[in-house]
Amino acid sequence: MTFTSRTLAAAAILATAPFAAFAGPAADAAEAFFDRYRAQDVPAMIELFRPEGVVEYIPFGLAGPVEEISLGSWAVLIDAFPDLSNEVHSISEDAAGTRAFVDVSISGTQAKDTFGIVNQGRSYDLRHMFVIEVDDAGQIIHVTAFWDNADWYRQLGRTQID
Repeated sequence: MTFTSRTLAAAAILATAPFAAFAGPAADAAEAFFDRYRAQDVPAMIELFRPEGVVEYIPFGLAGPVEEISLGSWAVLIDAFPDLSNEVHSISEDAAGTRAFVDVSISGTQAKDTFGIVNQGRSYDLRHMFVIEVDDAGQIIHVTAFWDNADWYRQLGRTQID
């Protein structure tokens, strides 16, 4: 599946999947992921993934193996936003228990230049949608994340996009 078709598939799932009201393997993995993210424990976040797990950050156009993405995004964000945190608003799961849909706000105050954003000491608080897919053992095999990148830039004072 290409980057574009995978993105379209995730959007179609969001629009058509029946959701379960109970917590199953995908919801459990999603909750553990955001607990570990809140604790800023990148190695513990990675432990939740199968070795061949993939992360896709749609607004950044970034997709790749969890080991690569964790160093290029999570570790960088935590370094630049030392108070980086998240608040999970809801976790829904498809009826099969293989996909969790997470509505989460991620926030922090910038302390270093990062991702082309000059540090102005500004804070952001931005809603995200994560789709977390798990295997039969409950290990994460794929994460897809969506957010309004223009709003993130605006909140942090970046007005030019190269």
